[in-house]
Amino acid sequence: MAAGCRDCETCTRSWLGRLFQNAAVGLMHVVTIGISYLIKKGFRRHCPQCGHLLSRHARRADGSFRD
Repeated sequence: MAAGCRDCETCTRSWLGRLFQNAAVGLMHVVTIGISYLIKKGFRRHCPQCGHLLSRHARRADGSFRD
């Protein structure tokens, strides 16, 4: 994965925030026996630069990305 991008909410979060987010997401994947992982990876769009969900990236009022 790349170092991150400046419009991504996950990439700009503090290390402690990322730690808690990763723990929560990991717990969700374990509880749903991996179904949530398959849905996230298979049906959602991801940023080509950082690999995170595109829905978590900041956008302008017209819908284009801030970058």
